[in-house]
Amino acid sequence: MLLMSETTPSVAQSQPSSSSAKFVPFHILFTSLTLVVSTCIFSIFAIVIYASDTGSKRVKRHAHSVVSPFTSSDRSSLVSSDLRLVLPRNSDGFNDFCAQSDVVFIDKKSCILELPERFRYLLLRPPQFGKSAFLSTLSEYYNIQGADEFQEHFKNLSVSTQAVPHRSQHLSLTFALSDIDAMGDIDDIGAQLDFQIINALDGFLIEYATELKLDNPDSFFRSGSGDKLTRVFDLVRASSHTLSVGVDDYDAPITNRTFRTLSHLFAAPSSVSSAEIESLVDRSFWLPLLAGSDVIDKLFLTGTFSVKYPALQDVSWTDLKDVPGLQTCCGFTEDEAVDLACSVLDKPDLTELRRSCGKYVFPVQDTDSVEPVLPSRQVIVKLLETNNPHPVRKENPFRILTELVGRLPLHSENPREASLDGLIELIWSGVIDCELDCSSSFDAAALRWEDLSHAGAFMCDRQSKVLRLENSAVLDLIHSFIDTIFSQRHGLDTFSDIWDSCNSARTVEPVANVVSSVFRDLMRSSFGTKHEPTLPGVFELVMGTYEQGRNPEHPKILFPLPDGRVEIPAHLRRAPYPNAPEYSTDVHIWELKTLTLRGMLLGANPNDDNPTPDALEKLYEDLLRSEEEEEEALLRRTYRQWSEALNAMETVQVGSFLDDDPVVPQFLSVGGARILLRVPSKKPQEPLQDERYDGDAGEYFNEEVYKAFVAEVEREERAKMERLKNEAGDDDRDADMYY
Repeated sequence: MLLMSETTPSVAQSQPSSSSAKFVPFHILFTSLTLVVSTCIFSIFAIVIYASDTGSKRVKRHAHSVVSPFTSSDRSSLVSSDLRLVLPRNSDGFNDFCAQSDVVFIDKKSCILELPERFRYLLLRPPQFGKSAFLSTLSEYYNIQGADEFQEHFKNLSVSTQAVPHRSQHLSLTFALSDIDAMGDIDDIGAQLDFQIINALDGFLIEYATELKLDNPDSFFRSGSGDKLTRVFDLVRASSHTLSVGVDDYDAPITNRTFRTLSHLFAAPSSVSSAEIESLVDRSFWLPLLAGSDVIDKLFLTGTFSVKYPALQDVSWTDLKDVPGLQTCCGFTEDEAVDLACSVLDKPDLTELRRSCGKYVFPVQDTDSVEPVLPSRQVIVKLLETNNPHPVRKENPFRILTELVGRLPLHSENPREASLDGLIELIWSGVIDCELDCSSSFDAAALRWEDLSHAGAFMCDRQSKVLRLENSAVLDLIHSFIDTIFSQRHGLDTFSDIWDSCNSARTVEPVANVVSSVFRDLMRSSFGTKHEPTLPGVFELVMGTYEQGRNPEHPKILFPLPDGRVEIPAHLRRAPYPNAPEYSTDVHIWELKTLTLRGMLLGANPNDDNPTPDALEKLYEDLLRSEEEEEEALLRRTYRQWSEALNAMETVQVGSFLDDDPVVPQFLSVGGARILLRVPSKKPQEPLQDERYDGDAGEYFNEEVYKAFVAEVEREERAKMERLKNEAGDDDRDADMYY
């Protein structure tokens, strides 16, 4: 069984979803030709777009576009600079969206065609990747009652009436376990579970009363006794029909104990153990469900974390790697995200879209054959922020990950368990070694690296067995937990003064000295480990102690510029008064390169492919002692590295990594012991200050200009709030979306 990572209840979910509710099965955008505020609905995959006729234009689509109109009309969706994007609710389902006009969506249906006639799947993905939406897609695709409407509902999709196997042949039954908070005693948890089961079965009996030959489905459970699931399965057997069963958030009875604590601040902690809950869910749900396997042709489970219910251990699961299409059934591929952006934005910044949303590859046998995916929620939020002229309520798409990181200990002796020290190492080295183990169950008291990966923290490289950071929002989250620790540990309390003075004096030497000192501390702690500190990683950590409030637009370890160059913010963002718009921040462009200690040792001993920790430490001490060594002698030392051009290892001199007269300042770490610096002979252009503020003098250039500026901003703020109030009207749901 191959486990993949996905969602607990949607972190932005404002209302509990009914177990009988059907969720939107694709990533959608609604277009409307009115500027009125409509119902604010929320769904992982959908965006509602309200546009005016004035200045509207047809959407330009790529030839390979996966974005399609939902209607059969020849019209494309209309967009304009006045677009307002509103997030839908989870309560709207597939049939609700079918009733809308001019719906545009990312077509994720094609992977259904790869599914076999009978299967048992467990799909794990981080929150906000669209598990519930995909489960709803399966339910509608296999629903026997959808046969007459299949062409209407699935028109313009890759899944059409042409060559679609196994469609419209089952009774569809879906359970949603997300609302079981598991914070009470065992009887309370059992009552919640029983309610969810009955709720799903009641809706099922009403929907399929004709197929099941029920005259009065409302009274079915009142007219007999025995296990409710067993009784329903007996009905299905008698009708000669088969079932397609979906279980959404299968892990929620266990994991919600961790993620619902904030709503139970004044409640006594539950004394019920995870083992007791697993036994209860087994006895009341899984065992009766699996007893109906003879009529369940298709069973699809979704969740975020691996939970080892005993009853599920003997299930013969279909291996996900046998269905490559399932690897990208949740989330957006880069092409899909680009197509979506081009459909709703006049001039989308595709580079920024890729930078801000991150990408993930989930565990598969052959990583090279799987296309990375972007978190669909992150893409949608980015489009909202980019295209909405009004401020949108900020939501944390990584709420569950935030709670997990907040529970981490400072240090752990077990390398499999996550810790804050491990996150610091992840930043300075760039990776975490991790054998993803899906055989153990989620345990909030001993969080593993794979738990953080399942929550959306890392991209998993299955072949090299490492986890990598790929998302600037996640990097920013990690900084909020480790920056104070790192600053105190390395004595960086005064670094902000050093940085400000360097900006004033237009020099980089003091910063290089600080980074060199921190680098040496980290090198000594890395002996005997597989990975060494990197210069961008050390800069990321050091600058994090200065950028209070963070500046995630300029991460040093993500998205480097060509030739190892990175953007370093020149100044903190300054505001003239509280709540004023922030000033733009100019950046330094620096080149940061790292020559590893291992590469230095291999340069001197090319045949020593497996240097010992003692040999590495000896070379490190030698480099430290060579502090007085002439720089020319250090530049003549040799370094062993992989050459892409030669497709082989090559030996080069240290000096080959530095230019005599560089275009931008160059920092070169030599084995972590020395940092060599080259600056352009011509004085680099000074980072520009905001025209209204003299950062060195601490005064505004022109008091009258400043006062006029403040007055103008205040007028704009008042006008904006008045406009929002008028547009929202009496609809509290719409007004709720804006500040």
